[in-house]
Amino acid sequence: MLMATARRYTMEQIEAARKKLRSLPVKEAGKTRGEVAEFLVNDIKKAMRQGYTLRDIRNLLADAGVSVPLTKLEALLDKGSSLEPVKEQDAIEEDTPTAREGNSKGEWKSSDGI
Repeated sequence: MLMATARRYTMEQIEAARKKLRSLPVKEAGKTRGEVAEFLVNDIKKAMRQGYTLRDIRNLLADAGVSVPLTKLEALLDKGSSLEPVKEQDAIEEDTPTAREGNSKGEWKSSDGI
């Protein structure tokens, strides 16, 4: 029975392979219309809260070189309507302990009692 011998590679071969791998360009460039709309959904909702219509937003995106049809924006907002974006203020409040979590001297303790 013949035993296969392990193939050995020189450091030069390994370095050449590493150089090729590190110089590879990004294969997937850019995002699709749907991905752009999903990526910007919180910003779109914020603009709508500020009084802009979907048509205004579509035109603004087009001015920036991003073409997203109104139907795509409408579908995205219908799909995400139950998912309210986290407001910046809400995120701050979640990280800040409430007064009842501290003791009377304003010292804080961890939730596990340590």
